[in-house]
Amino acid sequence: MNTIVVPSDLSTETDVALSVAVDIARTSGATIQLIHSVVYPLPVPAYAEAATIAVNRTLEECQAIEQAARTTLERLAANEKYKGVTIVPVLLTNGEGLVHNITEQSADLIVMTSEGATGLEEWLIGSNAEAIVRYAKCPVLIVKEPIAHFQPETIVCGIDIDDRLKVAQHYPFQMGKQGLHQFLYVTTPLDNHVPEGVHDWVSEFARSQNIAGFDFAVRQARNIPDGIINYADEVNADLIVLFTHGYKGLRHLLSGSVAEDVLNHSKKPVLVMRV
Repeated sequence: MNTIVVPSDLSTETDVALSVAVDIARTSGATIQLIHSVVYPLPVPAYAEAATIAVNRTLEECQAIEQAARTTLERLAANEKYKGVTIVPVLLTNGEGLVHNITEQSADLIVMTSEGATGLEEWLIGSNAEAIVRYAKCPVLIVKEPIAHFQPETIVCGIDIDDRLKVAQHYPFQMGKQGLHQFLYVTTPLDNHVPEGVHDWVSEFARSQNIAGFDFAVRQARNIPDGIINYADEVNADLIVLFTHGYKGLRHLLSGSVAEDVLNHSKKPVLVMRV
């Protein structure tokens, strides 16, 4: 792995994601790009003659915003506890927004923090993490709470019966000492798969990933995201691994995304892999 991207809104919450990225970079030798996309104010003159004054004032404000953002970004990157890891502050001033700027980066992994979204906000808007997961071309790790040292061992991988998962998966960091071996299938009231058939499919999946031995659990739940979150809490998992197709537009609106629902509502770190 060469590059880890960490989006920053310049708040202290940046350290939640950055510290995890640093733990991964220490073992992989990757460089971290700490990225902030500047949001500019829009000039709104009260009358036509005020347009020139408003534009000049806005230019001054933009320069001040950029300088303040650059200073904060450099301070976050220079934290003494990150010593020994290369962290490159990147200030993006193209005005194209966080999601586009982050997902267009050449990265092997994106690590970010998220407060999630709930209720009407989740349905209408969603979170930045959701949007980045939907458009990112690389794995995305979402961290909700501070982690003293990121070294996951109890890893739950939620799976679906989808043969596209059987291609070789390249994970961005070590999946514990035993590797990825704990799989979960959540059955809902509308699911017509039988446990024996699911187990056979997981066995085939494990062979496709060169996994010699694995643990497998089937849980019943009202919906798949709740089943995954509840099981991860039950076994005290320190990482949830999920796969996404990255559906967009009408298909996403109609079918939604299990990965996005889980990252919105779980307090556990969630690694989302693109199928």
